Amino acid sequence: MLFDNIRGQDSAVATLRQALTHNRLGHAYLFTGPIGVGKKRTALTLSQALLCGEKPGEGCGVCPPCASVLVGTHPDLHLVAPLTGKRDIVTDQVRELQHVLGLRPARGGKKIALLEDAHLLNPAAQSALLKILEEPPGDALLILLTANSATLSRPLLSRCQQVRFATLPVAIVEDLLAREHGKDPATAHSLALYSRGSIGRAVALDPQLFTEERQYVVKELRQLEGASFTTLSRLAEWLVADRVKKSAASDQAVEGRPTGERLEIVLSWYEEVLRFVLLGQEGVVRYQDCLSAVAEAAAGRTATEALRQLTLVYDTMQALGRNANRQLAVEDLLIQLAAPR
Repeated sequence: MLFDNIRGQDSAVATLRQALTHNRLGHAYLFTGPIGVGKKRTALTLSQALLCGEKPGEGCGVCPPCASVLVGTHPDLHLVAPLTGKRDIVTDQVRELQHVLGLRPARGGKKIALLEDAHLLNPAAQSALLKILEEPPGDALLILLTANSATLSRPLLSRCQQVRFATLPVAIVEDLLAREHGKDPATAHSLALYSRGSIGRAVALDPQLFTEERQYVVKELRQLEGASFTTLSRLAEWLVADRVKKSAASDQAVEGRPTGERLEIVLSWYEEVLRFVLLGQEGVVRYQDCLSAVAEAAAGRTATEALRQLTLVYDTMQALGRNANRQLAVEDLLIQLAAPR
C-alpha cells in the first residue's frame, strides 16, 4: 500500500487507513503540522488511493490516474494555492472551487480539492469555503494543509476532521536525505541536525550556502550587544531576505514556501547557548565546531536569561507566521537581544 512509503507519521496514516478500510472517510480534513513533514505527500497518497484505477482504496502508484495525481493533472483533483505574486487565497478561487466540485467526477469516484497553505485563506475566502463545508457536494473531499491553524476561523475548524502531523525524527530525515536525495552521509547528518524534523527544510538547505550563512550569523550575534540601530537594521534586513537559492519542488519540500529561513539559524544559536548554560559543553549538539563561541555567549548568563532570549526569537518567528511586518518584527527582536545585560 502506498501509505507504507510515508515515514514518521504513523498516527496520521493509521487514522486515514482506518477511515478507508471502514468506508468512513469524512468530507473535509485539516492536516496540521510543521512545514515539510509530509502533509502534502500524504494528501496526494490519499488521493491516489481514492482515484486509482488498479487498486481502489489502496493506490498502485503506477497507473495513469495515480501518475496524474502526482503531477497535478488528474481532472478530479483540484489544487488551490495563492496565485503567483499573491500572499492570500482569495474568494474568487474558492468560488471557482465550488463550481468545480459541483461537477460530476470525470472518471467516476471522488472529486478532491487540496488546499495548500490553508492558513493563507483571507477572511472572505474562509467564509466562502465554510459554505462549501456546510453543504458539501456528495462526491467531494476537501483536504486543507496548514502549518498554522490559528489563522482559521472556529466554524471552519469545527467542520474539518483534524489529522496532526509530527516533526520527523532526525534519523528518518537523515535516512531520507541519503536514500531519496542523494546526500553523502556527512552532509545528510549535518542537514538533518538543522532540519527541526522537516525533510522539506533539510532539502531546502544548500550545504555550502548554509555553512556561509551560519558563520555570518555567529559572527554578528557575538558582537550584537550594544550595536547601533543602523547595524541592527542592516542585520534584520538580511535575516528576512529570501535566500538566493531555493530547492526544487519535491513532494514534501513544496509544502508552503521554502523553509530554510535565516532566523532558524538564530534560533538554533540561542538553543545551543541555553543547552550550554544547563548542561555544559556536552549539551551542545549543532555548534560543536565553534564551542568556544557558544561558551563565550553563555558565560555569566543564567538559565532564565538564556531562555528569555530563546523565547524572544521563537515568539518573533511565530509572529512572522501570522504575517507580521517582517522587517519591523526582526528589528524589534534584535533591539531586545542587543540590550546590555
